[in-house]
Amino acid sequence: MVRARRVVLGCLSVAVVVVGVEVASLTGGGAAASTSTHDVRLVLARPAYRAGQSVIVTVVNGSGSMILRSGCFELQRQDRGGWVTVTGTEGIAVPCLPTVAVPQPAARAPAGLPLYDDLIPGEYRITMRYKPAHPPDLGKLTGPDVRSVRARLKVLAFRPGPEPSLSEQRIITLAEQAAAGSGDPKPTLIQHAEGTHFDAVRISEGDLVFEWNWSYLIAIRGHFTAIGAPIPPGAKPPTGTVLTLVVDARTGRVTDYGLVPLGAPTRVG
Repeated sequence: MVRARRVVLGCLSVAVVVVGVEVASLTGGGAAASTSTHDVRLVLARPAYRAGQSVIVTVVNGSGSMILRSGCFELQRQDRGGWVTVTGTEGIAVPCLPTVAVPQPAARAPAGLPLYDDLIPGEYRITMRYKPAHPPDLGKLTGPDVRSVRARLKVLAFRPGPEPSLSEQRIITLAEQAAAGSGDPKPTLIQHAEGTHFDAVRISEGDLVFEWNWSYLIAIRGHFTAIGAPIPPGAKPPTGTVLTLVVDARTGRVTDYGLVPLGAPTRVG
């Protein structure tokens, strides 16, 4: 008989980091203010965003030639003592490597900026480093030609939205279907927890997924085979005793699937 047990998934405490310098002012409405240096600009669609959102920053290269730019943005919060830099989330470093470069032609290009769910509400600024692209130095963002461009935004408090609403029976059904599809139609234990997508993936797989929609983490004990998993020719499919699912709490869609190999330590189950 399958035993279903519900546990509580703890909330993550998240932060963001940045190295800062001078900043532009916010506009009163419409598009957020942007700073401009040598015809390279950062443009935000709005002056304010909510923590837990993924923001698209438009990088405008109007210089007429290719540039090398940083592959991530540095983010800082304005405090009474100056600008506070955030370096990671939940004790996990999320570095923005300042010398890693991304080439961009003379055009507009979108770039992502995740705003972690527990950012302190307030005024923030983002910084992007760049330089003109001069072959053969196309790999590193170093040297005397490196410049910075910035934009400001306001971050509002995280709003998690309605709590998960999938029924216990629906969760058990999803788990049993996944177990049967992985070779064990009679699992010995099903456990589930609820939290954000970020929490669920970090706990089950150790990865960082910057999405904060409500999700269920389901752990299933049994004897499973990753049927259909991509493997080298002649190799056997992976097997394991713990199957993990991450399920979007609003839609019931499985977003992440994991299988703990036999004998390996696991954080769940």
